[in-house]
Amino acid sequence: MIRKLPCHLRGFAREVRAGATIELALGAVVLVLIAATCFDLYSRIKSDTAGARLASVMADYVSRDAEPDGDGLKTLGEFLYRNDLRVPANLVYAITAFQRPTGDPQGAVKVLWSDNSIRFGDETVTESLADGCTRFVDDDGTSGLPGEFDMAGGEVLIVVEVCARLTREGSLTGRFVSGDIYRLHAVPAREPTTPPSRPTYSQQAGVRSTSSTSGV
Repeated sequence: MIRKLPCHLRGFAREVRAGATIELALGAVVLVLIAATCFDLYSRIKSDTAGARLASVMADYVSRDAEPDGDGLKTLGEFLYRNDLRVPANLVYAITAFQRPTGDPQGAVKVLWSDNSIRFGDETVTESLADGCTRFVDDDGTSGLPGEFDMAGGEVLIVVEVCARLTREGSLTGRFVSGDIYRLHAVPAREPTTPPSRPTYSQQAGVRSTSSTSGV
């Protein structure tokens, strides 16, 4: 059909078809980017909500036990990681016990202990996450707890921070949209006179799990 058209009309038709092809290609790219962004936003919201629950459950568990079992904490952390998070991600739990001096509500808060060794996913990634996950303990090991954490004299506060970074399976755009997940939960220890001790592990070397995230 196009061969019967005059030369200038055939040229115009080719230009129109080429322009339409370019517009279609650009439109397809835009649609793919929008779809990827929507997927990552959904993953971000889902993992952020789940991270809050992980921190809450872990903090409540630690606050009830004067001698928390590290292996039990790891088992609980892995269960929550696999069944509540449900987004392929690298994950770190940072658990810290703070205490204000007895009878001195204005006294400086001290760090009883801090543990960020319960990790799941790629070891290199979780090491990077752990470096910045414990936000309320200064480099010298002293408390950096801000004033909004109001504590009475003698009170012990358990703070659990959860840091996560979605894997390639969980985020199409990487950290560009989803970024790192950070959630925390703080709860007073049930028995401040016998505050929870630092968790002990039967096999310290096995604390950092490198289990695959593909089954999350």
